Amino acid sequence: MRLALHICNRYTLALWSALAALTVVSEVVPIPHMTPILHYGIYGPLKLACFLMVGYFTPLAFASFSVLNRGFAFAAASAAAVEILQGFIGNGHSFHVYELTVKWLVIAFGFMFGLDARTEGSLDLGFLHIALLKNLAITIISDIAEARANLNPGTK
Repeated sequence: MRLALHICNRYTLALWSALAALTVVSEVVPIPHMTPILHYGIYGPLKLACFLMVGYFTPLAFASFSVLNRGFAFAAASAAAVEILQGFIGNGHSFHVYELTVKWLVIAFGFMFGLDARTEGSLDLGFLHIALLKNLAITIISDIAEARANLNPGTK
């Protein structure tokens, strides 16, 4: 059985949007008091995984996020938006530079892995191999750009 995931289309964009919404909601909506084991053992790691997955799926959902510097800018903007939103909403949570830095690093780390998977054309998780299929229009545009670069090797 072969598994494949089409990237840079409306389905991966919908998946990314759902992950981003879940991440933002988990950060700004106050949670009920829970035991430390639940909070630090389940809730915290799930939020961390959400930020990581938002970063990971960004280059898979958006065709324009194909270079690392755009990913770092996206990670910084996303982390800042969440922290600023937390500051405005309040709910006992205020803006902290160290949280902003950690969120930026986690999103950027996920983006780097997602960009690597996009470049390699596959998602490999141990024995699981999922081929990443690009949209035909994106493939044609990138092929045209590559052909132009080959015709004019001195220019980029």
